[in-house]
Amino acid sequence: MADGIERGSRGPAPQWKLGRTRTIRVPIAIAEQLIEIARRIDSGEAGEGVILTQEDRQELSKSPWGANCPCS
Repeated sequence: MADGIERGSRGPAPQWKLGRTRTIRVPIAIAEQLIEIARRIDSGEAGEGVILTQEDRQELSKSPWGANCPCS
């Protein structure tokens, strides 16, 4: 496992380049769009249609997975 955390019976870890994940609550009406945006950011395609503020970019660059961060 990439992050070395025991998962037990929770199944395989999701594959995110930026590292560990957390559960958030969002309106169902926009959930799929938000997942798509998150995947684009994670894959380094944070271009047109995805707006990252300077604060967002700084927060992403602090990640231990900063080498994979598309925010530089």
